Amino acid sequence: MMRYALSLSVLFCAPLFAAQLSPPESWSLAGEWRAHDANDADFVGWRGSDQTWRKLRVPANWYSAGWDHQGALWYRTQFSLPKQAADRLATLEFDGVDYFADVWLNGQKLAQHEGYFQRFAVDITGSLTRHNQLAVRVDSPLEDPQKNWPLRKNLMKGILNQHDSRPGGAWSPQGQDANSGGIWSPVRLRLSRSVAIDNVILRPDWSQGLTQPRLRVEFVYRAPASKAATLDLTARPDNFSGGAYHLQQSVTLQPTGNEPQRIAVTLPMPKAQLWWPKGYGKPALYQVQVKLRDEQGILDQRSSRTGLRQIVEQAQNQGWLINGQRLFIRGTNYIGSPWLSTMNKARYGRDFDLVERMNANAIRVHGHVASRALYQAADERGLLIWQDVPLQWGYNDTPAFADNAARQTEEMVEQFGNSPAIVVWGGQNEPPFNSPWMGKRFPDWNKDLNRNLMQRVADTLAKDNSRIVHPFSAVEEHYWAGWYFGTMANLLEPAKTATITEFGAQALPELATLRTFIPRSELWPATTQPGDPKWTRWKYHNFQPIQTFQNAKISRGENIHTFIANTQRYQAQLVAIAAESYRRQRFQPVTALFQFMFVETWPSANWGVVDYLRHPKAGYFALKRAYQPLLPSIEPKSLEWKAGQPGQFNLWAINDLPVAYKGTRLEWRIAQGDKVLAQGKQQVDIAADSGKKVVELPVTPSRDGTLRVSVKIVNGENRLLASNQMEFEVAP
Repeated sequence: MMRYALSLSVLFCAPLFAAQLSPPESWSLAGEWRAHDANDADFVGWRGSDQTWRKLRVPANWYSAGWDHQGALWYRTQFSLPKQAADRLATLEFDGVDYFADVWLNGQKLAQHEGYFQRFAVDITGSLTRHNQLAVRVDSPLEDPQKNWPLRKNLMKGILNQHDSRPGGAWSPQGQDANSGGIWSPVRLRLSRSVAIDNVILRPDWSQGLTQPRLRVEFVYRAPASKAATLDLTARPDNFSGGAYHLQQSVTLQPTGNEPQRIAVTLPMPKAQLWWPKGYGKPALYQVQVKLRDEQGILDQRSSRTGLRQIVEQAQNQGWLINGQRLFIRGTNYIGSPWLSTMNKARYGRDFDLVERMNANAIRVHGHVASRALYQAADERGLLIWQDVPLQWGYNDTPAFADNAARQTEEMVEQFGNSPAIVVWGGQNEPPFNSPWMGKRFPDWNKDLNRNLMQRVADTLAKDNSRIVHPFSAVEEHYWAGWYFGTMANLLEPAKTATITEFGAQALPELATLRTFIPRSELWPATTQPGDPKWTRWKYHNFQPIQTFQNAKISRGENIHTFIANTQRYQAQLVAIAAESYRRQRFQPVTALFQFMFVETWPSANWGVVDYLRHPKAGYFALKRAYQPLLPSIEPKSLEWKAGQPGQFNLWAINDLPVAYKGTRLEWRIAQGDKVLAQGKQQVDIAADSGKKVVELPVTPSRDGTLRVSVKIVNGENRLLASNQMEFEVAP
């Protein structure tokens, strides 16, 4: 398929659109458009000259393109096209517009759309002239703080318009700053003949078993009239060498009117290669092409990529099976940026390199749908995804909003569900009916708020039987001991849920990063009182002084250097204690855990173990140790150590890998300074996919100071397989 670039100067590029080109063809409309404030309802942006309008890049969120704006903007561009044959269809395809879009061509309003992440098509066939003016009114409104924000929001944008990690935080009056609105994803002009294919939906069919996979292929099309055609369907290896699979059959395309039509077929793919997550096999991908033709040639064609993998959630918390192999999920919550246009495949790949080096095997795309590049990058490297719907906390509780949310959820499933990396659909995050803490903040909270919304969305997700469906992310699955409540020691207690979708603590980034958003004059507020206005800028950038000083009781020390070190030390210890505790409880009951969160998404001091400039904190390296697939785990029976008082460590061998390690040796050393309190070794055979306690070690610290525990696993040739260490402070 040939592709050409268009811009505001496209009127001078008419030769690119030569009449002899045969459909299907596609051109990008990326470039500099014109834009104008549209918050004045009397301003009509589809007519008149736009020469005095501001230039604005498309695609881009308007904030990331340099325009800090709330509400609506008019966008305009122009393109030329020779007169088309009578059977040609012309389609404008928008990959993502945040949030409402009204589309006008040559003075005619052709479409309106709601939703920030969906691809949508606009038939412009009847409105085309040789020289065309395209106008789009984009509205990303400010939710009314007096009526609906934040408990009863009206926009299905998830973390993009309310979240702890956004500019201003979740609950302040500035919490909607830095609006994510705009034409943030590509726009294309497509030409086809007699029919337009808008989407291809691919799902594996395991009815014949894992060795005889089949692929269900459904395509969505528009056609102005009935048409007999031949369907050519091909699935070719995309990232490996192998044979292709073909299917050809006659189809009758029905006239679509206002609603697109669908045709579904099943493609047998016996002995096709399966898609595996990293560490278990190759992430084999197939490029699937749907082509419609008649005796004159191709009518339209569309390609999409997928992989064949089976995911099963076993009963009684016995884990998830992928292609019959059990997995333990070592995950992290992930948001690449609150302005999705700033992320591309290379930047996602950079982040995923860091995720993999941290020994995580899954991400939870937290509270939003990202750009398509994220899923492409994850598919190619075998990184598992828990995909949330963009519903965060409270929303309009009317049946009409629930209908809207169900519609948008169905679009998410159909448009992003070809990605084999997505193994879980997750519903609303902390819905109000499951969040009694909201009753203290909002007088109009009630115990059933959003219950119907949650169920409608969950039922919609459940229509896809090729994935695990998690109806909502409950507060019971968010293990925030040591930060929002309780102490770090509570993380050693038995888990009450199989999935742990959040745990963690904040830590400041390194000083060079902190200085990029906290002025030198405010780097050392002379107070630890959370309500002091000296912390205002810090709190805007997500720092939580109440949790830092009062709950976690982190000391600032003598200067900003010690303050940074103390927060990073606390975060590192907490995430390691939690991760290892829940890994020792593998399948009793824990099947999956997701640390909160991986990276800071903007100049912020929050829960990320990697700062927004992608510099790892101490917590990153602590998780890297705690997430080793083969882990010598350290279990302290208590976190309260005192000189002269006995305590105990248990040492475990945990193996998430599908291979056994026989004839290995566990070696340990527990010391205070130069004094060794315990040292030894023990032979151990480590079964595949297992976890067991190897040794119990009573220890009595001789004095106050740092107690260091080191442990490693070596094989029969004395080669190091894995190592771990922890430090504990001993009180006098």
